[in-house]
Amino acid sequence: MKHAETAYLQGLAKKHISPVSTRVTDLVIKRAKGARFWTTDGREYIDFVSGVASNGLGHAHDSMVKAIQEQAENLIHFGLNYGYYESVVKLSEKIAQIAPGNLDTIFFSNSGGEAIDGALKMARAVTGRPGIIAFDGSFHGRTLGATSVTGSSSKYRTSYEPLLGEIYHATYPYPGLLKENAPKNMMRYSLSQIESLFELRIAPERVAAILIEPVMGEGGYYPAPNEFLQELRKIADQYGILLIFDEVQTGFGRTGKMFASEHSGVIPDILVLAKALSGGMPLGAIVASRELHEKWPTGAHGSTFGGNPVSCAAALASINVIETENLVKRSEWLGKKIVQRLKENLRKYRDIKDIRGVGMMIGIEFQPEVAAQIVPAIKARCLEKHLLIMSCGVNGQTIRLMLPLNIKEEDMDIGLSILENAIGELI
Repeated sequence: MKHAETAYLQGLAKKHISPVSTRVTDLVIKRAKGARFWTTDGREYIDFVSGVASNGLGHAHDSMVKAIQEQAENLIHFGLNYGYYESVVKLSEKIAQIAPGNLDTIFFSNSGGEAIDGALKMARAVTGRPGIIAFDGSFHGRTLGATSVTGSSSKYRTSYEPLLGEIYHATYPYPGLLKENAPKNMMRYSLSQIESLFELRIAPERVAAILIEPVMGEGGYYPAPNEFLQELRKIADQYGILLIFDEVQTGFGRTGKMFASEHSGVIPDILVLAKALSGGMPLGAIVASRELHEKWPTGAHGSTFGGNPVSCAAALASINVIETENLVKRSEWLGKKIVQRLKENLRKYRDIKDIRGVGMMIGIEFQPEVAAQIVPAIKARCLEKHLLIMSCGVNGQTIRLMLPLNIKEEDMDIGLSILENAIGELI
């Protein structure tokens, strides 16, 4: 018999919550702490999704809870247009301190998608150019502008055309995007596509920005080669194009660096942040130099809730924990440890195409001919064993692991064992 409270809440949800969003589970969550959560019927689970990489410190970290409570007692909302307040000012300063290069000025929004939209508006406004180059395989959000530059699946775009104009896509340098005969040098192939865009579709002098995820997220958890990002920097500099890095999912230690851009040494003109920025509270950020922000006309963009006092307080607390507990370094070595373990324990399965990771951004990619059947089955089996995992990839071919940076190794080992056993039982 189904638990009464669970059945009641599920019934209300199915009656009143829009079905437009994909349902991953029908669990009803009661509470969560660290890398574990509990449902209304008393079942306990290990969480390898972390709010889609938003809960960098896991659920309900004590420092964040305290910061949220203290801020809520003093000021919940005011509106940044109408006055400064401590948490947003101090967070701006902190981001300026840890961001690469001269990226020292911040516009706050509510989410990553909104921040992407704002970054596109900024690029067009300050350059006076219309064109945006993005990449096949990319995912940048679900707002209209972010949907226009997303290239990981037609399902995100269907029913919303026409989208923004003057958007052009090249192939991300990931062989998994090409079903057959992927070039041996994907980097050169992708760069040649940009050259073709300049020759055939839009002159480089008409391009406002090149937008890229330094590590592909939704498209398959695949890092762009450092040399590729360096070449994009050269192209952008040559033609006066702004380079935008979408680090919504990669920022704040996820890749073993505070920001993924540090792996390549490339400093973007605009850095877009969200998710782990505030450890699970709604907050996004557009980070650029003061010089660039001052070219964005006053009143050309805004947000009612952007820079919310409570979200900013949570972000300050989260960043402080990441720094004081050295979680960026931990992400690097623990991620390597996880990848090594998975390769040793799963190498015998020929249906697995690749196991890769950059810090705690880890993907297990399956062969394309089996992925559509095996990945959903593995997810379902793990959920039966009380482990929540998620997949990604243009063909759903990759299981992505998004463990908290501070996960207890006991929880990590239990979860990985559930996953390894599920894979072994099903392939």
